Amino acid sequence: MKTLLTMTSGTDEEQVFEISAVSRLTGVSTPNIRVWEKRHRAVEPKRSESRRRLYTPEDVQRLTLLKALVDRGHSIGTIASLGTQQLEQRLAVQDRADLPRGKDAAHCRILVIGETLREQFTDTNFVSGTEVVASFGTVEEAEESAPAAVDVVLIEFATLFKDTIPIVQELIERTQAIRAVIVYRFTQQSTVAMIEKGIRRITPLRAPVDARELQVVLQTDVALASRGSFAPKPTEATDEGIPPRRFTDKQLASASQASTAIECECPQHLGNLLTSLTAFEQYSAECESRSLEDEALHRCLHQTAAQARAMMEHALQEVIEAEGITL
Repeated sequence: MKTLLTMTSGTDEEQVFEISAVSRLTGVSTPNIRVWEKRHRAVEPKRSESRRRLYTPEDVQRLTLLKALVDRGHSIGTIASLGTQQLEQRLAVQDRADLPRGKDAAHCRILVIGETLREQFTDTNFVSGTEVVASFGTVEEAEESAPAAVDVVLIEFATLFKDTIPIVQELIERTQAIRAVIVYRFTQQSTVAMIEKGIRRITPLRAPVDARELQVVLQTDVALASRGSFAPKPTEATDEGIPPRRFTDKQLASASQASTAIECECPQHLGNLLTSLTAFEQYSAECESRSLEDEALHRCLHQTAAQARAMMEHALQEVIEAEGITL
């Protein structure tokens, strides 16, 4: 999936993003983007001929700033009408108050992996506010010698498959990075969909990537890394890749009965869905196996149910925050 599109109007060309890409870049869920747009007029996207939302780089920047301030405790209703410059000023003031003395929030350390990317980053000013602390031609070289403290890992793969993701996640953990950007040439759509829906710290980009596109994406990810307090927190996995539960049975029961400021039943639906998913997750873990093949199948069902549950928990958390619900 191409992250950056080009809209032509007369003799002018404008680069725009679809809503799924905006959600991935900013950390704002697609439902919240729509709510912020419709209810609070936070952004005014353009429309394609088929009526699909199209967002400019300025819209992406604005949503990134709004998400940063919301995660710092601001109500979206009180800041949505502010101009982009006002949002930047308010965030800068809070950053100065929140950061330890001497820490520079605008500075972002990047690890670059891949020969093509290394060539692009020979210009030290390629993306303002960044420092390439190390670069390697291959993943194997990076695994041996990568520094232990970077903010963003920028890595290229000729092919991207699901079994590539653990390699990237291991690099993120090894380098203590907050985000990773993968530039790939060939992949399966299911792999990209898996990243977009369930792996929030990784941004996939299809090659070839021009300088403008890479700059826009990196500037967004640099902002997320530099203001790490609002970067989405990863879901830690327990044995066999099973993420821990975020909500108790009592909290899910409360969500199923929650009322919202508008006529929206999403908390109730999500609470009921999560209750069912959690029950099936337990069932698949405890289901009796008659053979090794059965055991492998039930393990797969258990892991899949757990990952689906974790994704739906993230969705419920977004709704809770957006509606101000207390469980």
